[in-house]
Amino acid sequence: MAPTKTQQVQRSASEVKAHWRDIVEEVNAVGEVVVTNYNRPEAMVLSMERYAKLKGDAATKDPLAKLRAEWDRELAVLNEPGAAEKLRKAFAATPEEIAKAANAALRRNR
Repeated sequence: MAPTKTQQVQRSASEVKAHWRDIVEEVNAVGEVVVTNYNRPEAMVLSMERYAKLKGDAATKDPLAKLRAEWDRELAVLNEPGAAEKLRKAFAATPEEIAKAANAALRRNR
């Protein structure tokens, strides 16, 4: 039976080691158990239901998804013909040439 509200329980590492089956039952009852070592949290044991929910939420609410897609579009330019020569030219450019190109791009984008 799934817990209606996720709760958090704290157990020491030695307790988890000695009573793993009991810890798993507790996880299934409350949702998650914090494993401590000398009273410092070191790990989290989650029920599969809680893990699946967190993983699903992370996939659907990924704040980096848009950024990754934009980055992939930008990198696709490197596969175009002549891209290697353009890169060599850009890396060989003087600071003045870079400034001139940046200013020209700024004017184009206005």
